[in-house]
Amino acid sequence: MSSPRTLLVHPEDGIGPLESAFDAAGFDVTTVHTATAAVAEATTATYDYVISEQALPGDDGVSLAEAIADADLEVPVVLFTADDEEARAADARERGIAEVRHRNGTGSIDRLVSDVSTRCTDGPPPGARQDVSDHKPSATEMKRAVAEAPVGVSISDPDLPDYPLVYANEAWVDHTGYPIEEALGRNPRFLQGPGTDPETVERIAKAVADNEEITVEIRNYRKDGTPFWNELTVAPVYDDDGEIAHYVGFQNDVTDRKNAERLAEERAEKLASERQALDRVLGRVNGLLSDITRILVEGEDAESIAERVCEEIAAEQGYTGGWIAEVSSATGQLDITAASGVAVEPGTSIPLDEVPSAVRCAADANEATECAAGTGGDGRLAPGAVGGRRLVVAPITYGDRRYGLLGIYGDEEDPLGRRERRVCESVGKMIANGLHSVETTQILTTDRVVELRVGIDDPSFSLSQVAAAVGGTVEHLGTTRLDDDACELYVHVESPEAGVDAVGDLPFVEEVRSVSDDGDEHLTAAVTLTEAPPLTRLAEYGVVVVSVTARPEGADVTLETRPEQDVRRVLDVFRSEYEGVTLRSRCERENRDRSLTEFAGAVDDRLTDRQRAALRTAELNGYFEWPRPVDGSEIAEQMGITRQTFHQHLRAAERKLVEAYVNPRSRN
Repeated sequence: MSSPRTLLVHPEDGIGPLESAFDAAGFDVTTVHTATAAVAEATTATYDYVISEQALPGDDGVSLAEAIADADLEVPVVLFTADDEEARAADARERGIAEVRHRNGTGSIDRLVSDVSTRCTDGPPPGARQDVSDHKPSATEMKRAVAEAPVGVSISDPDLPDYPLVYANEAWVDHTGYPIEEALGRNPRFLQGPGTDPETVERIAKAVADNEEITVEIRNYRKDGTPFWNELTVAPVYDDDGEIAHYVGFQNDVTDRKNAERLAEERAEKLASERQALDRVLGRVNGLLSDITRILVEGEDAESIAERVCEEIAAEQGYTGGWIAEVSSATGQLDITAASGVAVEPGTSIPLDEVPSAVRCAADANEATECAAGTGGDGRLAPGAVGGRRLVVAPITYGDRRYGLLGIYGDEEDPLGRRERRVCESVGKMIANGLHSVETTQILTTDRVVELRVGIDDPSFSLSQVAAAVGGTVEHLGTTRLDDDACELYVHVESPEAGVDAVGDLPFVEEVRSVSDDGDEHLTAAVTLTEAPPLTRLAEYGVVVVSVTARPEGADVTLETRPEQDVRRVLDVFRSEYEGVTLRSRCERENRDRSLTEFAGAVDDRLTDRQRAALRTAELNGYFEWPRPVDGSEIAEQMGITRQTFHQHLRAAERKLVEAYVNPRSRN
């Protein structure tokens, strides 16, 4: 029995152990390194198995299996890969992989070779050689075999002018579509057409003139004009005197194989093109992201950040310019706040129906969109109108806070791909994060703040529902954001008529637990909500929640923000969820928040000498680190006190520190 023929498809690096294992097992191994070469090899030779690595240069093993299946090649493809995800294995089998074997060392190679060897020897053993001398086919049988052969066979007579066809079998008729009566008596060049390669025709003519055999792949045309790829072999046939009696031609329709090769080549070219585009994108944005990061770190106000970002975009190779704008809630127009490298001035207001659809889509869908010059990019900000070839528009958002839109113009003809749109979306988010940080810093450091007193006359307000459940007045103490938009509210209840268990029955409450309960007039609880209420989104606008007092029928909310804050946007956060939202007062005053030094000083005044010494000694000795390098006994010994006394002083100091931080009013 002949050795099993195996086509091994693997990158050059690391192929040695696999090739050696199959050679040692007696396989006839052919190795190639790319999917394109594998498809070409599998369609020109017969193999018992194709063993392919998943990661191939410019392609992958699953795509190779699809190409082999498309070419109707009945050869099993085994995917040998280090990727052991079952989901991927199932997907590979659906796409033409006969089997997925996981690669995890030399043992897995040995098992692969053993399994393939077993499958190749499962068939019946070859029979013994027999005497066939009395069973040679007759001339009639030979003629019938040629006539009915699945390969096209034609014969030309060199003794006649222009070597016309004198015979063609049924397969030749099927391949070409020409009836036998139209073919005989003509030179077979009538199968040629506009797509036939002249150099291939010259090679055939030269081989015939030199009485040599030749095999070529030539583009021929059927009678109905349909092109097909013909694997043509032309060879001279000699008579008993050694003279050329005929030329025989063997035709095999290899159109499917050629299409598979073309598909593989196109896929490889596409992957190479995408890789080049990705490299170009990465090269373009790396410097831009670095510069924008620096701007955001150094920026002190939103105006300068927007201006410098646009300047960096205009200076980056591959981009012609950019702008930052926001849709005015008052006028509904697009207000340009910063621009560079484009023919539009900051401060310009443009109606939305006069800008490209990409701008409107980005504003509505909250995702990056793009357009190219002359392809739907109409309007005053269209690429052609401002000197660019294409435009991508990305939203500038931080959570639910929308700062505006970022427009970037490219100077290349190729449209922005999906990857670059994602990069632009990331740039928009980076800018939003920077603007949010600036707002937060400003509200914490400004000398003057605006105090807003807001009324919410809506019993569906979450804290009002909590108040109704416990039958008392609820004061908001603080909020902790959790994963998946959940949050935990800390509330203090005055004169509760019921315990906290009733709060757990509310549809938006996942869990409630009592933090403290004196059993009569006061109750403190932690309430876990499945979805964060609008109250938690105010920080995205640089707004500080000072206090919230809720009753079953509504709530009073006190907020602090910067003097330049758009109050309407703050109110819209509540109005998007609740009815009866009104601004009851707005007043500007000095910021009552004290600096970190003032806070430390206030806490220090409340500590006794022993408490202060215990706190500082513990910190200096790393007591608050984990794992602790010292324990309480060692620190107590340093202070000359007992371990119990040290812990008593330390706990008292920690309590005062926490109270001063959690409840600022307790500092006074």
